Amino acid sequence: MIRQPMPVTFYSPVLERRLTFYVCLPPGYETSGRQYPSIYLLHGRFGSEIDWPYKGAAYETISRLTASGQLTEAVVIMPSDGGFSQGTYYTDWHDGSGRFEQYFIQDLIPFVESQYRIKSERSSRAIGGLSMGGFGSLYFALRHPDKFAAAGSMSGALGMFPQTGNLHLGPDWSVEMLERVVGPLDGPYALERNLAILAARVIKQADLPALYFDCGTEDFLYESNLWFKDQLTKLNYPFTYQDFPGSHTWEYWSEHLADVLLFLNRHISRHS
Repeated sequence: MIRQPMPVTFYSPVLERRLTFYVCLPPGYETSGRQYPSIYLLHGRFGSEIDWPYKGAAYETISRLTASGQLTEAVVIMPSDGGFSQGTYYTDWHDGSGRFEQYFIQDLIPFVESQYRIKSERSSRAIGGLSMGGFGSLYFALRHPDKFAAAGSMSGALGMFPQTGNLHLGPDWSVEMLERVVGPLDGPYALERNLAILAARVIKQADLPALYFDCGTEDFLYESNLWFKDQLTKLNYPFTYQDFPGSHTWEYWSEHLADVLLFLNRHISRHS
């Protein structure tokens, strides 16, 4: 039986503070001696590392899929975004407030892989998330295609681009707040956070990260997801997209977590 998610506190040298993540270990982990693939699950804005274990029924979903044999046994990590301001978007902020991308890539992943029997190859590492975490998941995979075999997003804040082409992550954020994160909205730093531009760069490589995303048709981020679907289609970047009835709620994310996990599993299980 899957063990209940456990909170683990560690020190991030990049952020110079303690942070917590939850880890869900597969059945028999303590005695198997095996190495396992890893899946990271990212939370959304105004949330934290407790969201997936306590609001999103992650433990129940992982246990059910593993017991049925649909999900390969894996170590599932549910981390903090860094816990700053109204949400970090898992990126290094233009104004220097926080290096949240570096924390994740340079501190979190190496720490997790030093503490647990996890395969360190890209082919055995996947990432998923909701809302802001949906953006973070696709962003990490496209910015660091050497790190992740697959990425999945639910109700992702994937960047809404008006005719000006400017980046817009948080629909309720002022321009001033957004520029703290990405700088001038038409500037080079913001362009590095544009998922379509990152995808266009990655598609030139031989081994593309597999991408999945879904969204509720009543979600306020639905148009953002359709925008990204259109961008990937124009690029001929292979992807899986689904939409379902629903809005920006835990009811939706709990119901469709299985869809994300099963997609990610297909791309890491072949190497397990």
